Amino acid sequence: MPEGVKRMIMMRKKTLFLLPVLCVMLLSCTDRKPVSSVHEEPVLRKDTVSAKKMEVAETVKAKPLTYKILVPFLYRLCDPDTLIDRDWAELYQQGKDYYVGKAHYRIRKEEDPCTGDLASDLRGKRKTILFVNQLPIRMGKVQVADVELSDSSYLEPGTVRNFTFSGKRYKLEAKAKGEDIYKNYCLLLNGERIVRQAQVDDAWFRLLFAGDLDGDGKLDLVLSVPAHYENLRVVLFLSSCAQGGQQLGKAAVVDDDFSC
Repeated sequence: MPEGVKRMIMMRKKTLFLLPVLCVMLLSCTDRKPVSSVHEEPVLRKDTVSAKKMEVAETVKAKPLTYKILVPFLYRLCDPDTLIDRDWAELYQQGKDYYVGKAHYRIRKEEDPCTGDLASDLRGKRKTILFVNQLPIRMGKVQVADVELSDSSYLEPGTVRNFTFSGKRYKLEAKAKGEDIYKNYCLLLNGERIVRQAQVDDAWFRLLFAGDLDGDGKLDLVLSVPAHYENLRVVLFLSSCAQGGQQLGKAAVVDDDFSC
């Protein structure tokens, strides 16, 4: 047999031998992943299963926080004795700074100067802004907006307060119609209405606090929004209670009366 023919036969034999080997290698590489992902279920260790069960249990138990608030006041309608306890927190002012700490307070029965009846007088032992049953932040100094917060921080109709907090600019604006008896008294935050009172009799809203109380780095507010000049109504607004793309949500309200 000629030498050239022998070489051609040998080359064909080698090629026929190599093709099956190459196909097996390709199928092994491409099949390995699909086989394990389709036919095999992941095996969980006992501690992994327990951890997943705990995660599910924690998810089921998680509920929205329910807030309750009080302020220093001689209460007629509310009974602070049945609400506040030593587990409550307190937002208070010390110098120019604001802090959240364990509530320090006292409650005494005092004679109501208008009715002559005994009423519960709740007072803080510091310059208390607000008592609250819980807050999802650590105790200590809180971040405050660069806006005036004082006993004269009234938001009478026509008032505009411009300030910044956490790098964001805010415009708090009070609007209403009429004089003395205001109709449709509203507060707008960057154009979004956060408060509306249909009628307010000879009283102004007031800004009590602006800063972060729920630990998310966003603005929270405490506002006094009475319906008339002998009404106590304070509202806690938290960013973490906001819904539907709003900036703030109403977390809690305390409402009482001191009319004569």
